[in-house]
Amino acid sequence: MSRQIVKQNVEKLLISNKAIEKLKENEIMNISQLCEKSKIELRKMGICFKDVRDIEMSLQLAGLNLKNSNN
Repeated sequence: MSRQIVKQNVEKLLISNKAIEKLKENEIMNISQLCEKSKIELRKMGICFKDVRDIEMSLQLAGLNLKNSNN
């Protein structure tokens, strides 16, 4: 995992403002904290399926994955 990427704020990802607000409400401020979460955990936070998919794709473009992702 590139240290520069994971230290960046979640606002750097190409995801909706609503998803960013939900992440912040759950004290997920940087990309490394986000990578520690699974799709199920994100859904339980109230992030919609489309936004979870967008988060996953944005992370994959950076060479990263959510927890328990096999890609």
